This record gives sequence, structure tokens and C-alpha cells, in this order.
Amino acid sequence: ERAKASAVPMSDEAKKAVEQAKKGEEVHAATLGYNPYETARATAGQARTANVAMTHGSIQDKEGSGSSQQQPMAAPNRVAPPPSLPEASSQTPQVSQVFEDAMTTVITTNDHEAVKSSLGIMRKLIVNATTKGQANGDEAASAKFRRVRLSNKKIKAAIPDMNGALELMFSTGFQLAEEEGETYLVYPPGNSGPEWLPNAVKTMQDYETSP
Repeated sequence: ERAKASAVPMSDEAKKAVEQAKKGEEVHAATLGYNPYETARATAGQARTANVAMTHGSIQDKEGSGSSQQQPMAAPNRVAPPPSLPEASSQTPQVSQVFEDAMTTVITTNDHEAVKSSLGIMRKLIVNATTKGQANGDEAASAKFRRVRLSNKKIKAAIPDMNGALELMFSTGFQLAEEEGETYLVYPPGNSGPEWLPNAVKTMQDYETSP
């Protein structure tokens, strides 16, 4: 999402959807007896650390020895291409129950045409976060693909205002983050998504092209 994209205040309904999504995580974790979002949450701290390092540089040790290690510089004009999402196949694990439940909510409780548009946007965000967002060599460039501002007009209509959409994004690894009064979906670095993601992306794309 580009900085120039239009932003609108989140409606009360959208805010409620965000809060319900947070509570939904807790209820689902209690039902399962474990937290399916725990791994992604742990790595969300890595995203914040990466953002600090990107903005302020490496943090030195507390003794101020100045001996912090420097990362080797990439060779000029030799940035590695971003990873690509594997094709879905019979060997790809089936989607998680969390994703399946969220997908069912999306397609059964919203307008059909709005669902197709929403799935197209979410699918692109998921693919970008797990491919371009994980590219090595330029953290500033890759980080923008892992961050989604929910107050963006187009994003707001596709995710917060769409029943089940936030839960679907959470199931793939996105997490909520608050910064300066804005709410974001953030995908952690070093995470190319769950093994079943190619099947999830295919499921979304198949529905997009349905009559």
C-alpha cells in the first residue's frame, strides 16, 4: 500500500469488526486448547525490531562498546529476486480449519460481487506479503509489502467492512498492529506463510472467477 493512498476514518462498524476479530482469536484459542496464532504473534516482535533497525540503524550493546556487528552489504545491482509462492498440488496440505471457517463466513454472509472483489484484494496482499515482502537485500522495499493500513478506503471496504475477512487474513499469518492512531495488518519478516497457503490462494482465486 502506497503512502499516497486515500485514508478514511474507520467506521464504528469497522472498529467493532476489529475488536470482534481480536476476541474471536481468544475464543478460538480457548476452544482448541492452544493458540493457533501464537507463532505469528511471536514473530510480530521481529517485525517491530526490523522496523526499528530500518529506521534508526542497528542497536548497540548496553555497554556502548560500539562493537555491534555490521551486516555485509549486498553487491551493487545484484538484488536477489523475491521468492515465489509454490503452485498448489495434490501434495500441498489442505487449508487450516481457521481459514476454512473464515472463508465460509466471507462467502455466505456478504454480497457475492463484493466478496469476489474482496478476495482479489486479500489474495494479492497475501501473495505480496509472502513473496515480495520476504525478498532479501532491501528491507525498506520489502517491508511495504508486509504492511496494510486498514483506514485506506479500498482496503477498509475489502477487509474491516467484510464479515470474516479479518479472520481470514489472521489465519494466513497477518497480525493487527497499532501505530500513531492507525490500525495496520502486519506480516512478519522471515515467514513465507503456512504450508497450505498455495491451496488457500487457489481457493480464493477459484471463487473470484465464479459466475
